[in-house]
Amino acid sequence: MNNEYSRRPLVRLRAWFALSQAELGRYLGLGREMVSQVERGVRPLPLPAALADAALTLAWQAGEAAPLPPPEPPDPAALHRQLREARHRAEQLAHELLIMQERSTWATRRLAALPTLTAALTAGGAAAPAWLERFASRARNELVRSGPTAQALLTARRAGLLAEATALAQTLENQQSEAKNENIFL
Repeated sequence: MNNEYSRRPLVRLRAWFALSQAELGRYLGLGREMVSQVERGVRPLPLPAALADAALTLAWQAGEAAPLPPPEPPDPAALHRQLREARHRAEQLAHELLIMQERSTWATRRLAALPTLTAALTAGGAAAPAWLERFASRARNELVRSGPTAQALLTARRAGLLAEATALAQTLENQQSEAKNENIFL
């Protein structure tokens, strides 16, 4: 730790508790700018803030000496809810993917038929009917919505949900195994 940092107890205090200057200022009864000035050595810490500063410093020093408490285990009910939601949404996306594939197929068929339709409908120099452009336009628009790119993106989203479901199921399984092991040793 560099010397400058160690001479700045408010900076170290803020870093330890992950506080912004504004947050620390609220706890000390100071404004953010005053905390900044104290940290930079421009002004001394006002006397009314000294008690709160001493209490925070004491808590910080006690925290440095004490080991962190073990983290609480994840909430199984919340994990189960999210697992169900991820699996349900993955099923929905699988269904959406089937619909996309069907829509992409008819759009591709329309575009494949377009040269034949155009040749047949414009034989002898006749102008193409107006509906033919709508026919083609709708097919092109549908391929944007349901074509290979849209299907690849949907497949990736579904894979992400399935990976999330797998990770959640593994976490729940590990949690149950740990609980069983704790019961065995009690």
